Amino acid sequence: MKRIIADFNTLDSAPVDLVKLAAPGSWQEQQLPPLQQGERVILYDYDGLEVEATVIHDDGGWWLAAPDVNTWRDTTPQATPLPPVEAGR
Repeated sequence: MKRIIADFNTLDSAPVDLVKLAAPGSWQEQQLPPLQQGERVILYDYDGLEVEATVIHDDGGWWLAAPDVNTWRDTTPQATPLPPVEAGR
C-alpha cells in the first residue's frame, strides 16, 4: 500500500470525515503518488498517527480519502512509566 502524508485536521471541514489530500492543480497534488479511485492507502502524520483509507477523486478534481476507523493506530512508542515512589525513601 502507498503511504501518504496527511493533515488529519481536515477531517472536520466539509466534506466532514474525509481527509483532504489535494486540490486540483495544487502543489500538493503534484506531490501525490499516482492514485486511482477506490485504491487503499495508508495515511500518516509526523506525530505517529496512521490509518488505512480509500482514495476518492471527486467531480471537482479533489483527491480525498475515507479513513477506515477500525485501523487507526499510534506508531509512536509509548514511554515506559516509572515505578511508584515508596514513602519514607
